[in-house]
Amino acid sequence: ISPEGPQGTVINTATERAKQFLRRKTPFVWNATNITAQTRQRQVELFVSYGASPEIVYLETELGEQLRRNASRPDAVPESVIFNMAEKITLPERTEAARVEWNCV
Repeated sequence: ISPEGPQGTVINTATERAKQFLRRKTPFVWNATNITAQTRQRQVELFVSYGASPEIVYLETELGEQLRRNASRPDAVPESVIFNMAEKITLPERTEAARVEWNCV
């Protein structure tokens, strides 16, 4: 699915797979670019409803580095999408999950 296209199918598939792990009490990593507190809250609430203790790890790189890495990908994300996301991002706060970690790389 194109980064500019509807992401509903991707999100629904990932959520169903996460539920399978949660039901089995199997640890997993949800690797996603969740730029708003509202999006993160929905996922954290789902995980907590299954008895999990979610952690958020925020990784930040400079925009120039993000663009360089993106350009080297086989399926690069359009720069307009990256710029749009950069404008909307809200950093996670300590209260959003059982543990929150911030890393600048």
